[in-house]
Amino acid sequence: MASTSEKTFGNRLEHAQTLKTTVGQILGYAPDNTDLTVTNFDTFLTSVETANNNVAAEGELLAEARSDRRLAFFGNVEQDTGGLRTLAGRVRDYVGSMPGGKKSPTYLRVQKLTQKISNYRPPKKKVSPSPGATPVEKKKVSQSEASYGSLVQAGRDLAAAVGALSGYSPAALDLQPAALAATMKDLGDKNTAVASALVAAQKAVDARNELYENSATGLQTKFQQIKAAVASQFGRRSANYRSVSHIRY
Repeated sequence: MASTSEKTFGNRLEHAQTLKTTVGQILGYAPDNTDLTVTNFDTFLTSVETANNNVAAEGELLAEARSDRRLAFFGNVEQDTGGLRTLAGRVRDYVGSMPGGKKSPTYLRVQKLTQKISNYRPPKKKVSPSPGATPVEKKKVSQSEASYGSLVQAGRDLAAAVGALSGYSPAALDLQPAALAATMKDLGDKNTAVASALVAAQKAVDARNELYENSATGLQTKFQQIKAAVASQFGRRSANYRSVSHIRY
């Protein structure tokens, strides 16, 4: 499906509400298809509005989950908070200060993991509330989620490596094995939160799209059917039909 902006969905609903108001003013409007009566069409439009609101709400939750995860992974210079990259670098440097230094097997292992974490760059664009509307967009989302998952695994491997290192006992509390394990769990939980929010957002989008685009019962179909019902009942040259014919979907 081609990407359609939230503004477009809102505009289509507004146009449908205009159509409902207009046919409601036509004396004698009585379509044989009861789904097209003013009362039933109004009920349907309420469900469409609810679906639009659900998309917005779930999108906001998704954006918040993505923002929280981004901060945890990459920190914020303005807020003077370090992320996973900074933490991994500090762990690496502490291991480098231990006996054996930068030539020890553990240091080489930690350095490799730190490089993997540091080489990943977060997207420059703003955090999105969308789960992806097109196949290309959804592929990018999938690739991004895989990247975050890879970062979490690298962080877990780093924590496990220093947790098994004899003599690793930094004074900094956040570098200690238990704290590192807790941090990696938190990052994993944030990944899970984003994944759950993605599913919820996609379900909301799918439900909304069904209301707009179903070929038998969707808004676009009902829009056309109501115009046809007016034309059938009053004729295409009638003032009643002219009152609805110009209303665009």
